[in-house]
Amino acid sequence: MRVGVIGAGATGLTAAYDLTRSGQEVVVLEAAHELGGLAGSLLIDQVPLERFYHHLFGTDRAIIELIGELGLADRLRFHATTTGIYHRGRLHAFSTPADMLRFSPLPLVDRLRFGLSSAAIKAVRHGERFNDVAALDWTRRWAGRRASSVIWEPLLAGKFGNRAAEISMAWLWARVHCRTFKLGYLDGGFAQLYTALAERVTLEGGKLEFGRKLSTISQAGAGRPVLVSTEDGSRYEFDRVLVTVPQPAFAKAVGADPQDSLWQNHYLGATCFVLELDRSVIPYYWLNVNDPEFPFLALVEHTRMIPPREYGGRHLLYVGNYVPRDDWRFVTPPEELLDRFAPFIRRINPDFDLSWVKRWHFSRSGFAQPVVTSAYRAWIPPHTTELPGVFLATMAQVYPQDRGQNYAVAMARKVVRDHLS
Repeated sequence: MRVGVIGAGATGLTAAYDLTRSGQEVVVLEAAHELGGLAGSLLIDQVPLERFYHHLFGTDRAIIELIGELGLADRLRFHATTTGIYHRGRLHAFSTPADMLRFSPLPLVDRLRFGLSSAAIKAVRHGERFNDVAALDWTRRWAGRRASSVIWEPLLAGKFGNRAAEISMAWLWARVHCRTFKLGYLDGGFAQLYTALAERVTLEGGKLEFGRKLSTISQAGAGRPVLVSTEDGSRYEFDRVLVTVPQPAFAKAVGADPQDSLWQNHYLGATCFVLELDRSVIPYYWLNVNDPEFPFLALVEHTRMIPPREYGGRHLLYVGNYVPRDDWRFVTPPEELLDRFAPFIRRINPDFDLSWVKRWHFSRSGFAQPVVTSAYRAWIPPHTTELPGVFLATMAQVYPQDRGQNYAVAMARKVVRDHLS
């Protein structure tokens, strides 16, 4: 078969890799001019670094297996990283159960309730039991209202804004249940994974074309070619097409009715700074900002996991957000945005000054985080579509997970196995 794959992120490249190995003729169409999708990279001192922070958990079996297949297992290392919480002007270590028991903003009884409720989430094997339960309702009942207001509510509000009360407990279960204390990272960045996949695809006769943003998809009926056009005017005919772009992009391409379920799931955009600094800003790898006044969700100091010497001595700090696409943090020019963020970084580290920043990079993505409400799963589309030769594999379909390289890889392999082999 001649198969078109729309998107060269983790899903698209994994699918193309498996398809070419099975003898299919594959063309990958990618809107951007780089591989990886949300795991795309920029260069720091000639070393690739993800535009948006990425790591793996020890439970991420699908991508760990793929890394091994591609001969990269010796570059995957797991690191003991640290986590903190910024609350009411103070930093609190929050990496281990012992740190949680010492978390002074909560009385001891609430720390214990928080720890026991978190252990209960870890013990539940199937998060679908929480489908119809609101996360905040569950945490208030089992972790306690004080623990919920100090820990969970700021995190959910920081991520989902005014939709926080609607978020399903199944989503929170997925974030807690699969987490491991050690985090995995490829020495030299995840760009190696996507480069290796692309090389294997081309070695098997597949093609990758960049700057091909999806415009339309149509098919006259079963057994007829699938016609794909891109915004630069290119046109293609395929026997089968796998679409890995977000649901709204697919819905627009096929001319779906506004009431169609393809339009119903909502996504937040993401913005992310990578600051190259001459010194460290925070004493943790990951800092949750549990203060609703702050204009960003978290700080992630990548060089608390990978040494600064790997990046020419620079300390690398991510300043990340999930926001609606009409939010001021999404539309403000990045130069102004950094100036507006700086006083808040200074509240976390009073010594911080913009002169520490020797260079910065800014990335923006319009569809980065599904809003996983209790009603969300009812609108998840199947992998098959109304067009018999077209199949869909997007982040919306990894529920109760919401995104992640591991789940993209696992989904790609399942869809190829079930529908395209």
